[in-house]
Parts: sequence; structure tokens; C-alpha cells
Amino acid sequence: MKKLTFTFLFMMISIAMFSQTKVGIQAAYGTSAEFGIGAKATFRITDKFHASPSFNYFFGESTQGASSSLIGINADAHYVLSQKDGLSLYPLAGLNVTRSSASAFGFSASVTEIGFNVGGGLNYNLSSSLTGVFEAKYVLSAFDQALFSIGVMYNL
Repeated sequence: MKKLTFTFLFMMISIAMFSQTKVGIQAAYGTSAEFGIGAKATFRITDKFHASPSFNYFFGESTQGASSSLIGINADAHYVLSQKDGLSLYPLAGLNVTRSSASAFGFSASVTEIGFNVGGGLNYNLSSSLTGVFEAKYVLSAFDQALFSIGVMYNL
């Protein structure tokens, strides 16, 4: 898992050096994981093609002596269909790595699964330096769920 994370980060840093970049924060809702927060970046490779890694932490449930959480790491590709009046619309596809952890009464367990993302989103230029983002996607894995996120990104 550490090698995968390091490789993913190295790849994204390399892409960022040669592209227009946006970074930001987001709130997320998963039909299985419920509410979470995350970070997102978008690297413009061409006018139509963008790479977009993201990280989401979903707050699990905590009850007497038991707790759970879910972390999702995504590497998505966007293909911009249209851009007009500051609004852009895109389908997306990508990879997902999800790690679920739970602990109860001194015992803990975790599982990591790899899956695929498919969905779409839209960006709206709020100003010359801020972009609003909304995405809806479905994660196909052992942790199947629909995922909705809304956030704001800063244009670097």
C-alpha cells in the first residue's frame, strides 16, 4: 500500500509540473459510507483531457467501544464535453482504492479493495481563481456505492 501511494503521488507531482493545476477541498456523501471530507486536484493535460486525483475520509460510526471509518483514494480521468460561460461538463472514469477499518472492544480489522469509478461532473468558475465542483460517480468494487461530492478548488 505504501509503494502504491508513493507511486501515485510521484506520478501526480510529475503531471503537476507540466500542466495547469487546481487544488481544493470537498464534502462527500456515499450511499454506503455516508458523510466525509476530502481533497481534490485537477491537472489539465490538454484542453479536453484532465487528470484528477482525490482523497476522501468518511466518518464512520462510533458507539460504545466500537468505531469504523472508510478512506477512498481515486485517480480519475475527465474528458471535457463542453465549456460555456464558465461552466464545463465532463464524464469521468478511473481507479479507486478503498480502505475500511473497524475496531471493537480492543480488536481491530481493516480491508483494502481496488475498484473502478464511472460518472460525471461539472465545474463552474466562481472567479478567476476559484472553481466550484460537483461530481457524481459510482464506485464498482467490494465497497460498491454511489458517491456525490461538492467542493471548491483554487487555480494555481
